[in-house]
Amino acid sequence: MTNTRGVFTLRQIRNKKKDGEWVPLDEVWVAPSPFFATPPNTGYFAFSASPSQNLQSNVDKVDFTTNTTSPAPTSANLSSARNEGFAVGNSTHGYFAGGRYPTFSIVDKLEYVSDTTSLLPSTNLTSPRFAGGATGNSTHGYFGGGYDTSTFSTMDRITYSSGTMVAVPNASLSLPNYYIAATGNSTHGYFSGGYNANYLSTIDKVDYSSDTREAIPGASLLTSRLGHAATGNSTAGYFGGGDNSGTISSSIEKLSYSTNTTEALPSSADLDIARYIFGATGNSTDGYFGGGTPGPTRSTMDKISYSTDTTAAIPNANLSAASYRNRALSARANGLPSSPYLVDAPSSAPQRYTGNSPSPNTGYFGGGYGPSYSSLMDKISYSSDTTVAVPGANLSAGRYFPSAVSSFTGGYFTGGRSNSGTYYSAIEKVNYATDTTAPVSGLNLSAIRYRMASVGNTTEGYFITGTQYPGSADVSTAEKVTYSTDTIAPIPSANSSYASNGKTAAGNLTAGYLAGGLGSLGAVSTVDRLTYSSSTTALVPGVNFSTFIRSQGATGNSTHGYFQVGNSTVTTIDKLTYSTETRSTLPSGANLTLARRFPGATGSAGSGYFGGGGPGPRSTMDKISYSTDTTAAVPGGNLTAARYSPAATGARDNGFPQPLPETPTPQTLTSLVPTPNTGYFGGGNFPRISSMDKVTYSTDTTAAVPGANLTVLRGYFAATSNSTAGYFGGGSPGPVTSMEKVTYASDTTAAVPGANLSAARYGLGATGNSNAGYFGGGGAGPFSTMDKVTYASDTTVAVPGANLSVARYGVTATGNSTAGYFGGGSPGVGSPSGNVRVSLVDKVTYSSDTTAAVPGANLSLARYDMGATGNSTHGYFGGGFPGVSLFTPVSTMDKVTYSSDTTAAVPGANLTVARYILAATGNSTSGYFGGGIPNTSLMDKVTYSTDTTVAVPGANFSITRNALAASSARANGLPETIASPAPVYV
Repeated sequence: MTNTRGVFTLRQIRNKKKDGEWVPLDEVWVAPSPFFATPPNTGYFAFSASPSQNLQSNVDKVDFTTNTTSPAPTSANLSSARNEGFAVGNSTHGYFAGGRYPTFSIVDKLEYVSDTTSLLPSTNLTSPRFAGGATGNSTHGYFGGGYDTSTFSTMDRITYSSGTMVAVPNASLSLPNYYIAATGNSTHGYFSGGYNANYLSTIDKVDYSSDTREAIPGASLLTSRLGHAATGNSTAGYFGGGDNSGTISSSIEKLSYSTNTTEALPSSADLDIARYIFGATGNSTDGYFGGGTPGPTRSTMDKISYSTDTTAAIPNANLSAASYRNRALSARANGLPSSPYLVDAPSSAPQRYTGNSPSPNTGYFGGGYGPSYSSLMDKISYSSDTTVAVPGANLSAGRYFPSAVSSFTGGYFTGGRSNSGTYYSAIEKVNYATDTTAPVSGLNLSAIRYRMASVGNTTEGYFITGTQYPGSADVSTAEKVTYSTDTIAPIPSANSSYASNGKTAAGNLTAGYLAGGLGSLGAVSTVDRLTYSSSTTALVPGVNFSTFIRSQGATGNSTHGYFQVGNSTVTTIDKLTYSTETRSTLPSGANLTLARRFPGATGSAGSGYFGGGGPGPRSTMDKISYSTDTTAAVPGGNLTAARYSPAATGARDNGFPQPLPETPTPQTLTSLVPTPNTGYFGGGNFPRISSMDKVTYSTDTTAAVPGANLTVLRGYFAATSNSTAGYFGGGSPGPVTSMEKVTYASDTTAAVPGANLSAARYGLGATGNSNAGYFGGGGAGPFSTMDKVTYASDTTVAVPGANLSVARYGVTATGNSTAGYFGGGSPGVGSPSGNVRVSLVDKVTYSSDTTAAVPGANLSLARYDMGATGNSTHGYFGGGFPGVSLFTPVSTMDKVTYSSDTTAAVPGANLTVARYILAATGNSTSGYFGGGIPNTSLMDKVTYSTDTTVAVPGANFSITRNALAASSARANGLPETIASPAPVYV
């Protein structure tokens, strides 16, 4: 393995080369790379003022690790001296807004890494004000209420990435209000107390996902307060101090986010001194309350430990000067992450010192008509502007109006129609390394279409709109191909703004732009933007091409798209600037060299190529140089046969940056990578099946993944998971002991005999953590047996100390990283107790492999055959069959709070349809409950933050199924990122 480090002399270079330890220059890359940064463990207090209102712009910096405070460098000072403003931040920057004297609307931005503050000149509150509350998450900050000459209920939202401020009226406070305190977590903000002719105790809850506000009476402060301070972590907010009708307080109240309830903390949590009009911030473990009045004005800093709810003064952290009317923020308050987070690299593409880029510098033109329907594949070399036929890459059948997208290694061609009236939905993949084309098993459009728009980035491609057969109807449908897995799924949120055919598309890494088309609105010149990160499409207002477009050519680079406009034999090119979403018609020097209709188009970062077209048909190739916006014919690049309406694509389409090959090096760097945000639902009855469906949580869509099908038909079994694989064990017919492992990265399933259960059984439950899975109970015994699967070795052993407290089958399980909860079931089959159902919940403590009944966590209704899942703090048990007195399934949802081992019914989260023998899994924010009897393909989604359930039809199974099992890399508190070694690039 090569290693060029520590080389300082020519002799060392010669020795390295001789031993094969030297990296050639053309294998050395210079590339901006993403990296992981750790949020600073510090807080900032600003807007300080003396009792005489001698305003200051200084900022104090608190080191949470050492519990010390010091003045921040003068570069961190605010742009204007003021007090009683708003303060909030994310992991990298803090934002200080508003304040008085006089009243301000300005916003200052503090960069933590350099301790520098700058005024954001184009970013202001929507109105000048002071004494409001502010909180937020990683992407947005919210500024609520305040006072100027009158009291405000206004809620403003700043988007950190763009520095834009807008009012969000639906999130406005329930009352005009000032002297408010605010805190929150990653999903919601809580604005409390204040003054509006009366001292207030209300708490308003702002939902960040919808920018809406709701009052939550159960969370109201127990004491009315103004001028109090608040901070918190991901699970709770702490509200301390304040003035209640002239009485100044030292007490602290705690709001639990999961239950929306507030409690008064004991005196051990009180601030050291009663005070008000001061600031608070903190990190994930502790909160810091600094400064305040009444006189003398305080510099005091108190620290509350969240784990014990106790407070103590920390003199070394006192503010540098006595102050009040201050505000505070931190990179780790409000549930912001404490662990390293991925920081994006600069936008420039990786480049070698010398040599060629790693992906093929070529484009492919496939299919078309002229004078008959063609399957021909031509390849153009961009470096030489020459085209050759590649017969091994020909399409499987002649057709015109196909569509194509590309990854770094292959092109995907689909759709089209032939002269025999045949239409195509299969997707064929051109392997660039071998110049061969073959269908991809299971990769088909959901319906037969042609004249589709096609566009994508380096990881995914989209086929959108087109004429669908049978019926010859134009559609707006969007389907997404994921290159890494060679899978496709409809994405309704990406559907075009109207049904049409003949749209033309180009784009960059973040968005695709779909222009024109012919449909119910006639021929149009409008533009849709497809945003890849959210898989959503929206009409871009005010952007229209110079004339309508239908089935013409388009390509571009990372900054601009070049669209041939019109519907007949035209030469005109319109240029779309992505950054401003504006369109211009290029001068005649950019026109195609001859009029053509329905060409194919693709290109690289420097040039675009328009080939073929009608009438004629034509074989000619035009090349447009992006740097000069000029076009010239390249005769050597002509297609090998004249034709119109071919599809064209290539690995460098739309100027995509090229992949960074692994420069040989003996070193690796461990970084955090996201775990799959998907769930797997497999098997079931009746009849017994082996198929596997995969739910993509980000889009609430489900697709069959045949490669992950179980190796045997089975039902009434159990599954659990770690971050990389799911384990499906037991079941019927039989019963059986066998265990199968679904590897998420490859969507493949294999039997793991070493992990077989110690006893054959069905109707069992399973859960686990990152290291091991626990399979407990089952029939027909019934069994109390608990088996432990160690993931690292794929081996299973019985752990008698963890056996269930009562033998039963039809038991269901979920848990978090420290314990599993096995609930419900029936203690007998075909016996006097055969129809008995239990509400019993047993808790398995993983560290000791022991089980005990936890009566406080018993279910609200005795039943069996439920679905269960959860996150790190709560478990949800849904549905089931009560039996003894109620011989119909139920929709009941019970919620187990792990911290207290208590269970309560949450009617708002009840399933939309009563059923049993269903399965459930999910991620940190939502649970997915699918299938069951009555035999159904239905999927329900439980949102944990609101304890509400809705049906998500797009996630319904590909078939009806019951008695199935489910797993996910993010259920039951599993981490959303895991450490992964990666090569270090020179």
